[in-house]
Amino acid sequence: MSYTQLADWNKCTKCGDCLVKCPVMQMDKSTAIAEITNLLQTGYSDRIFKECTFCFRCNSFCPEGLRLNELILEKFLDAKKKKGKISALIPFLFNGTKPSMWQDLYSMLSKTEKSILKKWSEIPPPSKEILWVGCIGRLSCFDIENSTVLRELPKFGPADLCCGELPYRLGSWKAYSDTIEKTLKVFEKLNIERMVCYCGSCYNYLSNILKNVYGRELPFKLISMYEWLNEKRKSGQIQLKKPLHLKTTHHESCYVSELGNDFGRCLRDLYTSAGVEVVQLPHHGENNLSCGAVSVIRTLFLPSSLFKEQLKKYKDVKATGLRDMAVNCPGCFMTLAFTSWLAGIKLHYMPDDLLKAYGDTVTKPLFTRIPLFMLAFMKHPLLPLKRVDAETSPGSFYT
Repeated sequence: MSYTQLADWNKCTKCGDCLVKCPVMQMDKSTAIAEITNLLQTGYSDRIFKECTFCFRCNSFCPEGLRLNELILEKFLDAKKKKGKISALIPFLFNGTKPSMWQDLYSMLSKTEKSILKKWSEIPPPSKEILWVGCIGRLSCFDIENSTVLRELPKFGPADLCCGELPYRLGSWKAYSDTIEKTLKVFEKLNIERMVCYCGSCYNYLSNILKNVYGRELPFKLISMYEWLNEKRKSGQIQLKKPLHLKTTHHESCYVSELGNDFGRCLRDLYTSAGVEVVQLPHHGENNLSCGAVSVIRTLFLPSSLFKEQLKKYKDVKATGLRDMAVNCPGCFMTLAFTSWLAGIKLHYMPDDLLKAYGDTVTKPLFTRIPLFMLAFMKHPLLPLKRVDAETSPGSFYT
């Protein structure tokens, strides 16, 4: 099964809007029509495959509601598979494979943190709301567990469950399907009215992607932590304790365009309420540029394509006259954290900032976890050199 099989591409009118409006490729009308026609007829487009950063933006521009991003990714990987060029790093990034980056990361946590994750793996008692904590959020488990702002929310986040973002973004429909089915099976045991997602990516994948692409819905309501905090702020249940006194640009993650203007507005309003002056980047909203993370599949995980996209982002920041950038997505934050200092850009992780502003003590900011990611990759030094046969290997993540 694949996204292509779920969508009716006969609906495509080949208007070219998806590529004309793309903030990266910016094709003229005739070129866009030619490239999308070629992609649909032959499964190949040299220019699209060389330039696309798989950022979701084109999905917003299709008048028929088709998701070009997923089509491009699938066809691109099909071409790579025919050449036997699928990096072994792809399945390593999934939660549930062996070896898995996530299980390596969790194994390096302290005894206290491991006990918290063990507690979070148990089904909580019936509750009106719980806080769902996904893959990267679990690295902040100590601060989340001891949060005063989030005190009323029971925490839940078994270490082997995932919203499915990485397999979906990296083109493995099978791994995504296996991952989300496992998660949904556990979610059925929850006796709750509403789930609060600590991570915006989880919120996107458990709402937008789950419903609009996979065709399933959760048996309870879903809300992002940002929306939950805004509710509490407006009702006076939480109050600003430590204003941030910060002027910064804001990097909007790929899924902000997927979730719509209300989600983006909520992010900015909440950050502003915490004492931040948010300056828009030259590229924002529908024209936002990605952090470059997914573009690495174009070059078999060599960093060249990543750096190229990140330099565009840093140039955008400097064009405002600032050197600060707030990031709400944990994946974007970790991806940018490895290079931002080289460009003289200071990153601010919004979940840490907001919880601290409203009264929490953040003892382990996300940036302090960067060494763990480096160690996880060092445990498997040959992975970047390995390729996997995505069609015939046992337990293939693409078949």
